[in-house]
Amino acid sequence: MHIDSRELGLHELLLKLREILSSKCGCSVNIEILIRTAADANKIKTFALMSGCNATIDKRDDHFVIRVDGTPCCT
Repeated sequence: MHIDSRELGLHELLLKLREILSSKCGCSVNIEILIRTAADANKIKTFALMSGCNATIDKRDDHFVIRVDGTPCCT
């Protein structure tokens, strides 16, 4: 799954990610998220880790790519 959130606000992205991870409870996910700032990328990474997934951040030209994978927690 690919999410280009460079035009979304952080709050909107977090809500969307929470909805996706909740709907995939117990199933494997592989999500690539594009985001503008390092601070927001770190917040998304922290959220993903707290949800039981792995997350990595890569810097690209003018944005960051966060890769979220694993099996989200069901709580």
